Amino acid sequence: MRSARSEISTNQTERIYQAARQILPAIAYGDAAGLPVEGKSAEDIREQYGRITELQPPSDHPFFPEKPRGTVSDDTQLSLAVAQSLIEKNGFSLESLANAHVAAYHQAPRTAEGVPCGWGGSTVKAVERMISGVSPRESGEKDKAGNGVVMKMAPLVVWQVLGEVDGRTRRGQYDLLTNMTHNSEIARICTCLHGEVLSALLEGRTVSEAANRSIRTLAVNNFSKESELLHRAVYNPCQTDEELVERYAAGKSGTDYGFYVPETLAIAYDIFLGAGGDMQAAVYRAVNLGGDSDSTASIVAAMIACQSGGACKEPPDMESVQGIEQLRTVSTQLAEAALRRTVKLG
Repeated sequence: MRSARSEISTNQTERIYQAARQILPAIAYGDAAGLPVEGKSAEDIREQYGRITELQPPSDHPFFPEKPRGTVSDDTQLSLAVAQSLIEKNGFSLESLANAHVAAYHQAPRTAEGVPCGWGGSTVKAVERMISGVSPRESGEKDKAGNGVVMKMAPLVVWQVLGEVDGRTRRGQYDLLTNMTHNSEIARICTCLHGEVLSALLEGRTVSEAANRSIRTLAVNNFSKESELLHRAVYNPCQTDEELVERYAAGKSGTDYGFYVPETLAIAYDIFLGAGGDMQAAVYRAVNLGGDSDSTASIVAAMIACQSGGACKEPPDMESVQGIEQLRTVSTQLAEAALRRTVKLG
């Protein structure tokens, strides 16, 4: 490693490097933990499972009924695609990211109708447009605001921070990644928000410090309800599972129970801020809340990996996660490639 860096100290560099090495396993663990109860209510989960505290097989999931515990879905598949593109091109390339999404689309398990299992509708339509020849600059679903971008962007953020990409360039890359699948103002604002939050955690700053500007941007762009939802999560987070259920479960916040990107981030930030850095505890708070549980749990796990500098304790059943060794290998390759690139540029 370099003995000095222009913006980040040597100790911080090591923290970020270790976070990058843990990022894909963390995402995959949250994905696998939440997948069995994706779309269920907190009440249904409580009645069927009591309280979930470890990986379960997705026996009741409509797309994965025969799969073992540790099975992952699009959250992991597309995060892996982002990481592999960054490694292959030694940096951000929209065309490479588009190709990686197309490859993931072809490799994903299929429903009886031939659609990738568990993928969001906007992402599927956008990728199919790219397959037909539409530019990734024009392929995004207009006015859509699902969480299909924020769930896969952590590898990009660790690359940017470890590689000392400047803030303006980072935000431009967020917009390009977002527009490829979700062409809406609120999706772009929320992607920028989450990028700033992950960057802050990697650099030892706070969620509230990073989130403030984007929350205000939502308000001035006629998304006052969404701004208020995120403001409450960041500045008055829930302290118990019961409070989380009262605030969010079954659409109590007035949104789409975790599938609408502002609510996804509100749930994730709310849980993260009350978790105290414990990945397993945080993941299962997200899981037992229900809704889009695999996405919220994977986002929370990635946030904790970023905050801890890769030093957080892995859950004891991490080895059961599908493809865990590949995910560890690619995460290490991502960290090393970003660091080499910075050294070369410096």
